[in-house]
Amino acid sequence: MEKKRQIRNNRWVDVPMTNDVWHLLKEQRMSDTYYKRGDGQATRDLDWVEATHRNWVHEIIDLSEFPYCYFVNGTTDAIHHWLLTDDREYQHYQGEYEYPQMIRPGHEACVGYKDSVIDPDKVLYVSVPSGCDGNYFDLEDVDCPVILDCTYVSTTNIQRINPPKNTEQVFFSFSKGFGLVGQRLGLVYTKEPHKTLHTLKEFENWNYGGVKTIDLIMSNYSVDDMWNTHKDKQLELCDEYNLIPSDCFFLANSSDEYYKRRRRMKFNDSARLCLTPLTTW
Repeated sequence: MEKKRQIRNNRWVDVPMTNDVWHLLKEQRMSDTYYKRGDGQATRDLDWVEATHRNWVHEIIDLSEFPYCYFVNGTTDAIHHWLLTDDREYQHYQGEYEYPQMIRPGHEACVGYKDSVIDPDKVLYVSVPSGCDGNYFDLEDVDCPVILDCTYVSTTNIQRINPPKNTEQVFFSFSKGFGLVGQRLGLVYTKEPHKTLHTLKEFENWNYGGVKTIDLIMSNYSVDDMWNTHKDKQLELCDEYNLIPSDCFFLANSSDEYYKRRRRMKFNDSARLCLTPLTTW
């Protein structure tokens, strides 16, 4: 009962920390990226990581319509650069990742149980897999501009994401799948040059060590390795606690009234629960 209470009371997602990633990080040295800015070494590293990443995720999402790629300090930084350079109103589904709303409140698209209205004149911020429950879902080909957050890619098996035709930016993170919360590693893809990130890129102004760490991770893991490695543990925990496995290996869902406080969506009575406090991954 104590562990059930623990996951019920845990509002947040605790990303798994694994020994194999910890040991892998020991292979990287700060001196590996002691570059002189402007000599092209950092750009070559980033170009390599971009090409590798496009291929790394290609079975999940086709990024060919997004020719521009930028390093950012995690998804939170991607959100900063988006909201601080875009004065349009935005909307989101209920239960979405809270951080954009902390920076600048948006409009909730849900208007009632299983009922939502997408305003074609507002930007839609949406995560797939969803921050609401860690699951993939079919994203409607909406008419409004879309900011697509793919933070949970690398925590799931391979499923297809089809970006709506009006998608302007796609975000990726390496914190969720690999426990790299303090390293702040992310990539942003855009259809047009980004208002701030493009200038920073022209001056090679980003975290060179972060780019090397992304390369290290992708060189040692496929995009679905963590899910393949830990899915059996997820299933064991879900069976023990009578939970429904999420597409994300360290999350589960439940419609049990006991977990009601962890429900995030009006259109779904399922609560998002983090399994990390119950085990060592």
